[in-house]
Amino acid sequence: MTSEKSDPLIEKLIRRLSDPSATERRNAAGALRLHGRRAACAVGELIRLLNDSDSAVRAEAQRALDRLNQSAA
Repeated sequence: MTSEKSDPLIEKLIRRLSDPSATERRNAAGALRLHGRRAACAVGELIRLLNDSDSAVRAEAQRALDRLNQSAA
């Protein structure tokens, strides 16, 4: 975690990345992607999703990571 104030929305989305439902995990990753740099604290969890059993979750996690990488540049 960073020293910045925690964002409750981002924290909620990060928790949803561990949901039993693949749809929930995919949607959470997509929502984090839309938040860009604001979701930088989710990188570790998104990397974990690159090994998810669901291909749509893996793909959305990769898109989110790509977006975060672009936002950081």
